[in-house]
Amino acid sequence: MTEKAVGGRIDVVRPQLPSFPEQINLRSVLLAIMAVGTIGLTWLLLNTMMKQPFEPNDDLIWFTKLRHQSFLELPLSAAWMLSSPFYRPVAEIFLKSLYAIFGMERAGYRAVQFGCFLLLMWLGYLSFRKLRLPWEASLLLVSFSLGSPFLTGSIVWISELPHVIVVISFAASLTVVLSERSHSVKLTLCAMAFAVALLSKENGLALGAFYLYFLRSLPMRATVVFGGIIAVYLLFRALVLGPSIGAGGVNESVGYLFDYLSQAERQATFPGNAVYNLYVYNVAAQLGALLFRATQWGIIISHVTYHALLHTASTILIVIGLVVWKRQRNLPIWLVVILIMILGGTVFSYSYARDRHLALPAYAYGTLLVICACEIGRSTRSRLAATSIIFSLWLSWSYEAYRTLILMPGSALEVVEKSYAPYPDVQNHQVDADIWELARQDALKIQQAR
Repeated sequence: MTEKAVGGRIDVVRPQLPSFPEQINLRSVLLAIMAVGTIGLTWLLLNTMMKQPFEPNDDLIWFTKLRHQSFLELPLSAAWMLSSPFYRPVAEIFLKSLYAIFGMERAGYRAVQFGCFLLLMWLGYLSFRKLRLPWEASLLLVSFSLGSPFLTGSIVWISELPHVIVVISFAASLTVVLSERSHSVKLTLCAMAFAVALLSKENGLALGAFYLYFLRSLPMRATVVFGGIIAVYLLFRALVLGPSIGAGGVNESVGYLFDYLSQAERQATFPGNAVYNLYVYNVAAQLGALLFRATQWGIIISHVTYHALLHTASTILIVIGLVVWKRQRNLPIWLVVILIMILGGTVFSYSYARDRHLALPAYAYGTLLVICACEIGRSTRSRLAATSIIFSLWLSWSYEAYRTLILMPGSALEVVEKSYAPYPDVQNHQVDADIWELARQDALKIQQAR
């Protein structure tokens, strides 16, 4: 503080303090919180995965089947069970390779699964970089992927690796079409990703939407390539599964309205052609789950939940972001493909609704959420405002991710106590006794460590 004489009057001159942004760069603080928090969530994912036992039914049934088949037999074999309506040779070859390497050593599988998650996030980062989005956009994608119930289950379960392969194929295709490569190279790479996805899981057919991207540049070649892949796939599917190609789905117990229907109740409620009414309901229920979290496994959620509010707010933000984009420029074809993936991806749950069936449309939803959040932020013409929008979304989804991940070990312990501990001998005739014994001993170790 100093004194200054002015016209016989003494004025007190106070030193000027730097403004708040000069003292602390608020944007840098938000970015630092996001970076540290995302690293923490990723570590928590790895730690959680390592505490998950083998799934006592799906995982062990698949291991039993794969151990008795050679690699050469898999392309002409139904997937998961010899009598199943599924044809997934690429996923089976991948899982067979893991089984040949790791046997029943759970840690090896978890390391590969964690690597698949990192690969998926890296592909998302590459896409965002091509779109010139800020680097924190990738942090939002991580928090969404870990907070979404439709993605987390697929990441953690070994038997859901086919879903992960399809999602990675989609992410890779999106990265390709956003690159500076020639259209001919793009077509080749997208066709390869499409074939891998289609031969890993039935919903890989959704990646055929990338055909639209090539309609203007390579219409004839794209038609031959995508059409040829689908034709060959259907041919082999018919050879393996029969003329019906497994289109009837599986007679599983299902959620319907506010209750759960057993297999017998399902058949009694929807006999004959009435089953198509159930198919329509399942697709609508999955769409409601994806956009608003209004259902879970086909059952309508009758109370308000944090996740429902978060999903609804995110969907509203996506709509606002698309409106902002449309006012400034036309929607590019790759953005239309993402929309098709979100809305059309739910169709593959027509037979029975499960959260894990939404892994592909959920990842597309998360990708679009990030893009729309950045588009809204860009329209504010303020870097701090843009970062604040992303930070708010990141914080909301990170909280859900944290809740999801810390509850998983408890759920895993419940599986051990109810499905493994009481049964020294295998209960499922589709699982080999020695595989059950090894999985059970490993599960009991998890229980003892707790």
